[in-house]
Amino acid sequence: MTRGKKPTPSSGRRPSEGRSDARKQAGPSAGPRTDTGGRPRADTGGRPASKFRNPNPPRKNAPQLDAPPPESTFRDRDNKPHHFPDSSLKRVSAQILHEKNKKWRYRPFGFPLFLPNGNEQEMFFDFYIYDNMDSLVRVILVMSRESREVWDKIGRFKQQYPMYTYELWTPETLAKLQAPRGQLGF
Repeated sequence: MTRGKKPTPSSGRRPSEGRSDARKQAGPSAGPRTDTGGRPRADTGGRPASKFRNPNPPRKNAPQLDAPPPESTFRDRDNKPHHFPDSSLKRVSAQILHEKNKKWRYRPFGFPLFLPNGNEQEMFFDFYIYDNMDSLVRVILVMSRESREVWDKIGRFKQQYPMYTYELWTPETLAKLQAPRGQLGF
């Protein structure tokens, strides 16, 4: 009568369980192994760190802009009056474009963007800049902060309409343009 193999100490265990004895014998210099790549985990005493990062962290130093009053009126290239009572960023943008003598329109039309799933989405920029031949030169999107969704839309726009130049104006950009030597570059 033949018997099977004699059970070894590690049989019946998962492969990682048999190795823990070797780590204990290695001494205190080996230290505790963690999921941080061998470095000991710092004990913070608080809640564990979240796996997900906040996509819109709070802004540390928002620049102070010289915004025109909410009742200000701005005229575009067609002499059409525009009021931006609820958006100081758009008032500042319109003031900069007016001071730099640029011909602009506010959202005259949207660009159709085709999504990967086959749907169509329309993207509106805030200011459309024209040259002296009435050709569209540049489109400007005014946002309070950059986000992943905005950059996804801009990336699709750039793929589908490479002939247009775009700019994303945030409060930081507007502060640079409002500076005494601020230049638009177009």
